[in-house]
Amino acid sequence: MIVTRSWLNEFIDLSKVSNEKLYETFNSIGLEVDSINQIEIAEKVVIGKIISCAKHPDADKLNVCQIDVGSGTRQIVCGAANVVEAEYVAVATIGAVLPGDFAIKHAKLRGVESVGMVCASSELGLPDMGKGIMILDESIGELEVGKELRSYDKIVDTIIELELTANRGDCLSIYGVARDLSAALDIEMKPFEYKQEEKIKLGIAREAELRHTGEMDADLEYKLATIENISDSFLIQLRLAMVNVEAEGKLGSILAYATHTTGVVLRGYDSSKFRNSENKISVHTLAKTKGVIEILGNEKVLSVAGVNQETEATANDETKELLIEASYINPDTLVEAVSTTSLKTDDLYYKTSRGANPDLYFGLSFLASMMDTYTDISCFVGSLNVSVDREHESVIVDAKEIASFLGMDVDIGKIVTILQKLGFEINTMGHD
Repeated sequence: MIVTRSWLNEFIDLSKVSNEKLYETFNSIGLEVDSINQIEIAEKVVIGKIISCAKHPDADKLNVCQIDVGSGTRQIVCGAANVVEAEYVAVATIGAVLPGDFAIKHAKLRGVESVGMVCASSELGLPDMGKGIMILDESIGELEVGKELRSYDKIVDTIIELELTANRGDCLSIYGVARDLSAALDIEMKPFEYKQEEKIKLGIAREAELRHTGEMDADLEYKLATIENISDSFLIQLRLAMVNVEAEGKLGSILAYATHTTGVVLRGYDSSKFRNSENKISVHTLAKTKGVIEILGNEKVLSVAGVNQETEATANDETKELLIEASYINPDTLVEAVSTTSLKTDDLYYKTSRGANPDLYFGLSFLASMMDTYTDISCFVGSLNVSVDREHESVIVDAKEIASFLGMDVDIGKIVTILQKLGFEINTMGHD
């Protein structure tokens, strides 16, 4: 599991916690640190605003850009194709020394003066974000022309890779790791609050239905929305690169980001695959065998809960009507079912097989907040749900037993505080 300091900071205030303290704390609570990497950006790499961009007179693949770097406008020749789409970029000005001891000097490219370099992420020591230069936006903070890039906390981040044992599915998310830190450091979690403005005042039942067959082993919740436009987010792309999560397209990136943040498994469908002969979205959940819940549209299997999803049904950046699914299935039930079948699994199976976050409302609310920020979305009121009746398990915590394997006494009050911060409800408390 990979997290970043600034990402964690969205759920817990780490302003007074050093990287050394984080390292010690993670190791002390069983979240072994495999690596910790502090991103550093060179001096004289600044925010630049592209004023104009024209083809190089003697090279088809080069562009000549006039860029405001705060101290004035500089002419810079750039070979990245996506520079024509950019407004704000990272510019290494004269005198900057980039990783690999690469010093930026005055240059002449195919006969044209170039004073500086427009940078790709890998050229600055950041994770590779694909072809082309970085196109910045205010997801990292207010963009101020001429301001050094290293002054943005969300860029000069700390990347921490944790080695989790198979039973720690609760920490396969930014939120889950922050919750453990909250208990270990005795710092309150920041509350997540979001009130969605439902822009379409039609109830989801007017447009869609959910029917199920057999005994359900999974909790499923569906939301329906229409999308007019999806915006890029530099921060989403940067953070996904930092944590080695690959996603297809803008919508796929938003879904992947929300899943990595909350631990709730989220999928997006093109709703047209579920429209029946009456032009109604009809989702059929079928309990094939114990632990195998098929999601059908027009009686065709489009996914298996927690296991996989057919490409043809997966929503993409061209999807205009989006069906969003949040799911949870008991990992023990799921793993046993998959081991006895020939089901193919996808990337999300790693989370579901170890224990995804069962708080589907949290996952959908967080995703909705992102969609409101980065898309022009109209959401139908309400949701379609199917859930499993589960009994809450009680765990007896014995202070003497804890003391015996820790080799030290722990005050019962401290034990209670830690359990509450981890989300446990305390029914009774004794001192014997």
